[in-house]
Amino acid sequence: PLGELLGDSFLAKKGEPADLAAVVGDANLVAIYFSAHWCGPCRGLTPKLKAFYEMLEEEGKKMPIVFASSDQDEKGFEEYFAEMPWAAFNFGDARIKELNKKFEVSGIPWLVVLNAKTGALVHNEADTVVGQGTPAYDKWLATAVAQAA
Repeated sequence: PLGELLGDSFLAKKGEPADLAAVVGDANLVAIYFSAHWCGPCRGLTPKLKAFYEMLEEEGKKMPIVFASSDQDEKGFEEYFAEMPWAAFNFGDARIKELNKKFEVSGIPWLVVLNAKTGALVHNEADTVVGQGTPAYDKWLATAVAQAA
C-alpha cells in the first residue's frame, strides 16, 4: 500500500537513486516533508526537523523522511536537499502534486506522518508538533499501532 502511494523511485541522501525498500527499510513510520528552498518558514523548520530526525536516530527510532519539493527550479531544489539528511522525491515528480492534494496541503512547510506498513495517515500537519521532540514520535507510533489493531 505504501508503494502505491509513494512510488518506488527516490533520491537517497547523496542524490543517488533509491527504491522504496532502501528508503523505508523496516521503519514503522515514514514522513513526507513538503517544503521549498524559497520558503522562509520552511528554512526555519528544516533545521528543527533535522534535529528531531537525529534525536530519533540517537534513540534507535527510525522514521525516514521524504522531501517533497515545491521548488520552481532544480538548482534551488538541489541546494536545499543537500542540507537534508533524508531522501527526496525526484525534482518535479508528479506524485508531489498528487500527495499535496491527497493530504490537503494548504501551505508549506507541511509534514505528513504515515504508517510505513499500511500507508495509512497517522498525523497530518505534523510539523506543528515536531518541537515536542521524540515524545511526538511515540504518540504517532501508538496511533499507527492502534490503527492496525
